[in-house]
Amino acid sequence: TMRARRLRRCVVMLCALSALVCCARACVAEGGAMMMSTTSGEDDEAATLDALLASSSGDDGSASDVDATLNALFAWSIENSDPETLRAMAKRAEGITMEALEGDGAGTKVTIDATARSKYTHEDLLKKRKEIHEVLDAIAAQPSEAVMAKELAEIVVSAESSRERKVDALEALYDAGSQIDLANDFDKLGVLDALLSAIGGVDDDVVSAACRALASAASNNVAVQSAVYDKGGFDTLMALVSNVQMSVNVKHSAIMVLGMSVRTHEASRVKFFTHGGVGTLRDLTSLDIPAKTRLRALTLLADVLTIDGAGKTLVFPSNGGDDEAMRGLIHAIAENGANAETPADVVSVGVDALAAALEADSSSVRAHLRQDEHFIVKIIERIDGFLAEASNDDEWVAQLTATRSAATRLLL
Repeated sequence: TMRARRLRRCVVMLCALSALVCCARACVAEGGAMMMSTTSGEDDEAATLDALLASSSGDDGSASDVDATLNALFAWSIENSDPETLRAMAKRAEGITMEALEGDGAGTKVTIDATARSKYTHEDLLKKRKEIHEVLDAIAAQPSEAVMAKELAEIVVSAESSRERKVDALEALYDAGSQIDLANDFDKLGVLDALLSAIGGVDDDVVSAACRALASAASNNVAVQSAVYDKGGFDTLMALVSNVQMSVNVKHSAIMVLGMSVRTHEASRVKFFTHGGVGTLRDLTSLDIPAKTRLRALTLLADVLTIDGAGKTLVFPSNGGDDEAMRGLIHAIAENGANAETPADVVSVGVDALAAALEADSSSVRAHLRQDEHFIVKIIERIDGFLAEASNDDEWVAQLTATRSAATRLLL
């Protein structure tokens, strides 16, 4: 993956710099004295290197942080491998004196000649310097992540690429999309067009992988979401999740990226709910849909209903919504929660969605809930069962207790 490439570059860079530091510290001047770091300037140089190395050691740094660190290390290495600089540093070390701090000679100043302890000849240092430059040149010659992303996009759209190769390329783009700076460049690099072309394809594996890569780039990134919308990608995603013939795997991947846009991109949210979004969510919460996909659909509904004004202005029939679709959605959520096979987390999120719907439009939702009271009673019984099994998990108990209270209020 691209992250692995970055880590390998860091390791090679650090190894090269470690060798450079060893050379610098053991540098033999033409006069024969060994350089020793004793001046404030040399201390500053060491401190600079330590700071650069420390900045590259974190596990959670972004791509830009890593690249910046590599560039800084590269500049440091070039500056401090200059022969004239090393000779000057060595000359400063010639004939330095120090006070003995211990023993019979305490207070006596002695001159240190480290030539005898030097591990490297002048020729050795020149050879090592050449080797270090070769390593640094090899690192600099590696393609940038932007270039690699563009090459991966070309694989995705190539008619000569096999399905397996396309899926592998899309998985690599999933990793690349997690870097927000690189994701922001997907449009100008042609990567976004490649992903949108792929989600409109006919191979389920390729479509699912493309949806996941698109979700990675669009996550908390309104710029990418806007570009997807402007290029017609959001229409394609809506078609994927609403098509009853579409495979559940494709729907599961498509609802992930569609949900990101609906939550944070207003134009996408309006289009979704004014073009049958309630009916789509109803279909995605039915019992014949896998629980993991139902969970995503219910979470999306609950999240949207907590956005100021979104519930009243977009979702409910009192503001032009589809009353039949709303009735079907409320019924599907209640039936889903009462079913003995529905996992506890899906039940909990379903109750959250019903509670948010009731708060957003109490009159119409209350009327629908009265028709499903027997399901609500069953949901409460199921939550009691979950509580009995969760006695050793305080956090889960607290969440279930809150869910039970919310479910009880649905009956009032």
